[in-house]
Amino acid sequence: MFRQIKMQEHQQDFLRILWRPSPEEDIVSYRLKTVTYGTKPAPYLATRCLLQLAHEGKNKYPLATPVIENSTYMDDILSGADDITTAKEMQRQLIGLMKEGCFHLYKWSANSEELLKTCPRKTRSSSSMKMMS
Repeated sequence: MFRQIKMQEHQQDFLRILWRPSPEEDIVSYRLKTVTYGTKPAPYLATRCLLQLAHEGKNKYPLATPVIENSTYMDDILSGADDITTAKEMQRQLIGLMKEGCFHLYKWSANSEELLKTCPRKTRSSSSMKMMS
């Protein structure tokens, strides 16, 4: 997720890596252009990015926005619906909203085979877990 978030150009100078391929060579400075996992602000920036995406998409994706705002922990979303029709629409909206931010959703899991069939196999969770229904 972090590598999908581009840093503003004026902030990129704060994300540099110094590298020397061998002791005989000069040190090379690399300027990173995306959020880097392991840096202190990375979790905040990722969460803030998702919240901004939800805010900007609230009119176009009214079912997805509250899910992103209230049912997300880092890059995991756990939500549900009272019926399959609503669940399918929520899924469609979540995919659309996240795609607008260049994020692709994976590890889909559901109690409903009908809902899972709408997801390409490669985007489904590889582990199954019995959920309450």
